[in-house]
Amino acid sequence: MDYSAIIPIFIPNFGCKNRCVFCNQWRTTGKHNASISRQYVLSEVEKWLNERIRNKEKVQVAFFGGSFTALPFKAQEELLAVLSPYLESRRIHSIRVSTRPDALPEEVLRLLKEHRVKTVELGVQSMDPQVLRTSKRGYGPETVIRAVELLKGEGFEVGIQIMIGLPSDDRDGFLRTVKEVIALGPHFVRVYPTLVIKGTELEDWYHKGLYRPLNLEEAISLAKEALGAFEGAGIKVIRIGLQPSRELEEALVAGPYHPSFGELVRAELYYEKVKSALETQKEGKVLLRVNPKDLSLLKGYGGAKWKQLKKAFSTLELSIQSDPRLERGEVEVKKVH
Repeated sequence: MDYSAIIPIFIPNFGCKNRCVFCNQWRTTGKHNASISRQYVLSEVEKWLNERIRNKEKVQVAFFGGSFTALPFKAQEELLAVLSPYLESRRIHSIRVSTRPDALPEEVLRLLKEHRVKTVELGVQSMDPQVLRTSKRGYGPETVIRAVELLKGEGFEVGIQIMIGLPSDDRDGFLRTVKEVIALGPHFVRVYPTLVIKGTELEDWYHKGLYRPLNLEEAISLAKEALGAFEGAGIKVIRIGLQPSRELEEALVAGPYHPSFGELVRAELYYEKVKSALETQKEGKVLLRVNPKDLSLLKGYGGAKWKQLKKAFSTLELSIQSDPRLERGEVEVKKVH
């Protein structure tokens, strides 16, 4: 992952051969394109390059949403060909596509390699056969395993998306999914909580009492365990929670939504790390030294975690000092005399 800027091209639900019970990307993205055209891609790339991208940044164009490799072959070829001049001139440096694990035929992989696609993100969602069936994903875990092995064997950077709180899933099942994804060795992952969105089959199930979404506390707890496991295995978690937007909030019916969901999860995991580091301190003044970029995690959303920490260690007089020499995630505890 040696790129520093992303140009997003949204293709909501394009290429998807069926609708999963939880999905309505038109609602959550606010993109209602009837089709995806060469001109649309060109205009988006030019807009981002001219208005938002700094010259020295390494740029990746990313096709988000839908299943790019399940689009008609000619459409894939045309969309990728549009980007070739930008790759040749080094105005962009790589391409990313998102797709399903069961949409990777040999001729499409050849096409991706010919057009210098670097990254393929797979919408896996779960490794549990029953959860996949209930969500109407249309494939089983063995398909995911083959897809990851195939992509890695061809030299692609592989990302995996999983979801918390899917119908038929539970804590143990989700954590098994995390363990099995770690075993696959992706280059990065995304973790999303399941939300009930207007216009989905899941909305019908919710109103009929057939589905209970996780509450925010439950979702944060599970996401925190996943984050700790992935980072412990050296796998980067590039996103936790959906990108907040007016369209998403208007489409939301129920579920563990928070505009700073990822920050809440990371702060919870960081709190546990700091708490563990303080366990040996009994009383007196204690200085916590952290990387400047971790200050927001230490304090938590609205300062909540810092208040919680001071309450848990009421016999200590805690203070904070930022130190750029420390690694991200590192906490140094120093007794002050």
